[in-house]
Amino acid sequence: MTIYLDFDGTLVEYAYPELGRSNFGWVEVIKKLQDAGHTIILNTYRVELGEEALNVALNYINENYWMVSKDKSIELNPIVEHTSKKIYPSSWVWEDMLSSQVMFIDDWTPGIPLKPACMVNSQMVDWERLDE
Repeated sequence: MTIYLDFDGTLVEYAYPELGRSNFGWVEVIKKLQDAGHTIILNTYRVELGEEALNVALNYINENYWMVSKDKSIELNPIVEHTSKKIYPSSWVWEDMLSSQVMFIDDWTPGIPLKPACMVNSQMVDWERLDE
């Protein structure tokens, strides 16, 4: 399956242009998806805002993930692929995702499990429920 992974509101709280507070739980879920053979592609609006904004996201994912992992021995495969512009997600319906072999993990995905953000008045992906 191809999994399009958002950044702001998904891996971190939305605080653009700053780097938001970490959304815990994503490292373990992404590792499970990688180990199952799924392709993870970064799908963030930051790509449209320039290389510097994109690199902030890629560096956080690939170099700082261990800081938010419960298990410090986890090693993620580097996520280097990214879309050339943000693709807006379809709904969180298992049957549709299984038939298309495409999944969007994005706070904008209609129906994806969300939880309140801690530092801002918004929602972010609920990785614990998503893992279930």
